[in-house]
Amino acid sequence: MSIAIECPMCAQGVITVYRVRASGEMIQVCDECESVWEADVDLPAPATTTVERFLDERGLTALWSELEPVE
Repeated sequence: MSIAIECPMCAQGVITVYRVRASGEMIQVCDECESVWEADVDLPAPATTTVERFLDERGLTALWSELEPVE
């Protein structure tokens, strides 16, 4: 059972770990403001980027379908 972590950026969303389908890279994402952290970052911490920018920097389409939640 995982513990829901509130987003330190917006204080409204929940942080979930996702795998980037194309690369297997693991990231933490806020479901509300779309802030992104590397998977090994202990929260709370400032976000490093957004989902759109993160995917764009890797040449991927900025769509949630590029990500899959990790259970």
